[in-house]
Amino acid sequence: MSAARRALPVLVLLLPVMLAACQGGDKTAAFQWQPVFGDNSNDTTPVVARVAGVEITEQDIDLRFDELPPNVKSRYKGAEGRRLLLKDMCDQVLLVRGAVDAELYNQREVARTLISQRRITLDQAMRGVGLLQNAQPGEEELKAWFASNRDKYRQLGSVMAQHIECLNERDAQRAYQRLQTGEFKDKFPNVAADFSVNEVTRKKGGEIGWFNKGGFVPDIRNATQFTTVAYDLKDGLNPPVRIGDRWHVIEILRREGERPMTFNEARAQVLKDIMPSFQEGVIADWLKQARATYPAELMGEYAPGGGLTADQIFARAVALPNGQDKIDLFLLVVTDFPQSDRADDSLFLAAQVYLDLWADKRTAARCLTQMVTDYPQSELVDDAKYILDNMDNPAAMAPRSIEDLRH
Repeated sequence: MSAARRALPVLVLLLPVMLAACQGGDKTAAFQWQPVFGDNSNDTTPVVARVAGVEITEQDIDLRFDELPPNVKSRYKGAEGRRLLLKDMCDQVLLVRGAVDAELYNQREVARTLISQRRITLDQAMRGVGLLQNAQPGEEELKAWFASNRDKYRQLGSVMAQHIECLNERDAQRAYQRLQTGEFKDKFPNVAADFSVNEVTRKKGGEIGWFNKGGFVPDIRNATQFTTVAYDLKDGLNPPVRIGDRWHVIEILRREGERPMTFNEARAQVLKDIMPSFQEGVIADWLKQARATYPAELMGEYAPGGGLTADQIFARAVALPNGQDKIDLFLLVVTDFPQSDRADDSLFLAAQVYLDLWADKRTAARCLTQMVTDYPQSELVDDAKYILDNMDNPAAMAPRSIEDLRH
């Protein structure tokens, strides 16, 4: 692959290289250092075009096509579409080359956009690929979440049914009467074949399958209304009932009542429910370590506390009515005054806000765990450990202030 293969400053991740070269007065060097297309991998696919010193490969076309919005891709499908896309890519190289030659990257708005896109891209990359891509809660953590939220995971009651769908009450009554005669009794598919206007379920002998109340079943008009009405019918054959603009003869074949789900049944939903707070925890834990490695130095009016003491910020947090505002100030005490005697109090009360207002046990546990770890001499350690051990016991949440716990 030639050096010209990587040529223009479109990848904002390499903006500092470009600016350094340009400040040295060598625009051609800056032009050649930056890729226009591709993903910076070892591309060995054939070169299909050269323009303004840039080589474009088959892989470049594939990657550029992947970048397109779904509503635009149809324009570039097929052999003719790929040729059109390649021509557009050549034009884009010329436009980028023109921007470099004109040193447009020095204009404030352009530079601001390049810098912000670089920042956003790296921030998202760290959160995604760097921290969250392979981060998964362990099985024990999932089971603990399930145990703490058992009431949420229930298998809804369901029924199995079959039906005959008619356009009017007269036909529905005729079907119902035939099902009750000796000749056609227990021969639901035969009657469905003669009377049902629902072509899909008629071919299945009227069979619908299992559904819960208010659930969706395919191929049924007004499906939610249908399942709501049908679920409440008695077991066995029922008289015709109007649902929407149709009449139905419905037979309830089997019924299963609502019951608690097992962990295995609920596992997928548990994983979905736990992931937001789990991912927040992964990022929060990493940031805590990063802050210790690279502590921020805040100066002037932005110095720790903004001119207020830890006690003043703490008192303001306690007095605020809004929960999120309280948490923001409690955590400000922790980050700005980690050595103060209000830091442990702030973590403890932040945990209580998470529990009292949002029942966010995971985030509350993270605050309490940090308090126990960072402030092992705190007189609140025993209370924090007690709450961590009894997170599901309402009595553990009874204290409403630090003073309640200290007395």
